[in-house]
Amino acid sequence: MEEKLTRQATAVQSIAASPNMKRITLVSTIGGLCFGYDTGVISGALLFMTKDLGLSPTSEGIITSSLLFGAAFGSLFGGLLSDRQGRRKNLLWVAIIFIFGALATAVAWDITSMLAARFILGLAVGCASVTVPVYIAELAPANQRERLVTVNELMIVTGQFLAYSVNAGIVNAYPELSHNWRIMLAIPAIPGVLLWFGMMMMPESPRFFLQRGKEKEARHVLSGVREPGEIDKEIEDIRNIIALDASQPSLRQELSKKWVIQLILIGLMIVLATRVTGVNTIMYYAPTVLKSTGLGDAAAVTAAVANGLISILATILGMALIGKFPRRKMFLSGQIGVTVVLVMIGLAFKMFFHTEIRDGVSVLQGNFEGASYIILGLMSLFLVFMQGWIAPVFWLMLSEIYPLRIRGLGMGIAVFGLFAFDFVIQSLFPIMLNAWGGGATFGIFAGCNLVMLALLFKFLPETRGLSLEEIERKFRQ
Repeated sequence: MEEKLTRQATAVQSIAASPNMKRITLVSTIGGLCFGYDTGVISGALLFMTKDLGLSPTSEGIITSSLLFGAAFGSLFGGLLSDRQGRRKNLLWVAIIFIFGALATAVAWDITSMLAARFILGLAVGCASVTVPVYIAELAPANQRERLVTVNELMIVTGQFLAYSVNAGIVNAYPELSHNWRIMLAIPAIPGVLLWFGMMMMPESPRFFLQRGKEKEARHVLSGVREPGEIDKEIEDIRNIIALDASQPSLRQELSKKWVIQLILIGLMIVLATRVTGVNTIMYYAPTVLKSTGLGDAAAVTAAVANGLISILATILGMALIGKFPRRKMFLSGQIGVTVVLVMIGLAFKMFFHTEIRDGVSVLQGNFEGASYIILGLMSLFLVFMQGWIAPVFWLMLSEIYPLRIRGLGMGIAVFGLFAFDFVIQSLFPIMLNAWGGGATFGIFAGCNLVMLALLFKFLPETRGLSLEEIERKFRQ
């Protein structure tokens, strides 16, 4: 009886993250904050840079998606570098690129220079999105991994909320300020500086140390984030996994294994399922969509702040739910929810709006006062399902499913797919919205989600309650 109580007390104690683990999570997820801020800030800046840079709907889409194009390559090469030089060093380089990229977008003088600056910024976004979840997953104890990895998603949506809020503050406080979009785009350099200084004081992943034969360093890191009795077993488990790969020295041989190929395809399936929801069309283009429904510039930018706030609250809800429900059930429930809401958004555009010709230009007009806010409300409901059910599971599962030897590369391939899909979708969205209207555009997203639901139901795995080494052994079998 006494032994049982002791085990229970130890388990309860281990559920609470150690101070070191909390500090590691907080500092590293500043990378997620940078990710969110840099992807969110364009939504407000786009309304004002259009005149200064002479943007058309096509060039708006290309400038917005150029970051995603850079992020696709940043994730792929960032994953490779993460495996070769370590997670911590990767994040130090990410911080430097975040700072340089933000300042470069702020001083861009034409479309070409803006595209180049956004591409550079995208390299940092892609590398951060690959490295941060893996870094936390490899340092966190198994029973805390789901909660700590999802902090990165919270920081991403917090960054987007801060971007919307700062944009709205600048627009409302200084409505006549010339080139206010340059201030909006320069501010993200600040969290980049914080990330660099913070990571200078953080440890490297113990799994990376053990891969390099540095057991002493690995033990030192684990001693700061584990109970003393847990260290030997964890090191032994990691050694066993490393030993399984010892007979396969070639990376090409590793990638040719059937079970590894299966995991890469599962990762890409998970990614595609989240992209065809159209989540980033809502996050990036919310002011543009709301303006198209009749809101003014300042009102559209300010209303988008609600989306950022809803995303934060929904992510906090998701962090509470993910420890209580299976990953698979949460993902499928969220996918059903967003599909229904996308249908509702499409129907709302058809039923509550009509097109008028003003001064030779086709303009969308609400059938009654307040119709624009119905679209805003449905966007917010969409984000509840997306950020509360899908997003926390999405990043967590990607950080878990890949084998140790190619964890960075596997994550990089998945996130390369993420940003490649996003690049195509974000480039086409303003053109689709302009040509077909909101009803058909969001209806297409809903149809794509039905297809992905069928694939997820058949192939989505479950990883809850397993250590990273147990997950790898499960897939190997």
